[in-house]
Amino acid sequence: MSTRQEDRSSNVFYISSHGLAGDHWFDWFAKALNAHPEILIYMGESVRSKYLKERSRKERPDLIEFTKFLIDFGAPYTAVGECYAYRSYQLEALWGVYGDKTRFVNLVRHPYCWLGFYTGWRCSNMNMPPDNISGVEHEWNVTCHDEIKKYNLKPYNRENVDIWSSYQGMLILNRMVSDLRPGIKNVRLEQIANEKDVFLEIVDYVTHGRIKYDRRLLNLIYLWVNKPFRKHSIIREFPEKEFALWPEWKKEAFEKIVNKETIVMFKQHGYSF
Repeated sequence: MSTRQEDRSSNVFYISSHGLAGDHWFDWFAKALNAHPEILIYMGESVRSKYLKERSRKERPDLIEFTKFLIDFGAPYTAVGECYAYRSYQLEALWGVYGDKTRFVNLVRHPYCWLGFYTGWRCSNMNMPPDNISGVEHEWNVTCHDEIKKYNLKPYNRENVDIWSSYQGMLILNRMVSDLRPGIKNVRLEQIANEKDVFLEIVDYVTHGRIKYDRRLLNLIYLWVNKPFRKHSIIREFPEKEFALWPEWKKEAFEKIVNKETIVMFKQHGYSF
């Protein structure tokens, strides 16, 4: 890598998550960052595989090479960030190459709300045209059916997207324990959406203090918090209301599938159940 690229490695940052699934607040956060004239946000790697077929839906580009691409891609900007393509444990590889220069933050969401979006996204064909069900087919094929059978839960078939995606989502919640590691900065998305100072702290951290939002811009982006950008989007703001609407089979599944370790992790993030 050239000296010029090395000098700009601190211009790049990443925002990780375990999937936004049409959650407006994830969209809002990326758009709020992109609203600043000196920040460029790239979200293409979570979309390209749907249309260009360059790789599988799960695969991502080599992280270090992709970071070099972002350094070049965002050259006219003070900061360039990629949102949501990578998981936080994957981003740890940056430390060995860039140290503290290329920073990342992992966004977490209350599991009840996260599950609502996870299942809803799959039930709505993942924002794809009705004649293209490749995304849902992929999700069905990667669902851990054998593991789910062990819990003796409500049975399902391919058409019961709400059931099998709920079970798979709960298994993924257990995988989120990987986010609770030394050096990984986990921030509740709900907190960002409700506290401007938290948003500014994240911006200051990932841009090494180079980016400042004036009050007018900050007020503007917070007008968007509860105004969905996608048609038919909803806001899942209250976890207890989400849980109250769950059928009994879903509550039973959550009790059986989600590990105690996972619940402890979410409580450490500041969530209550």
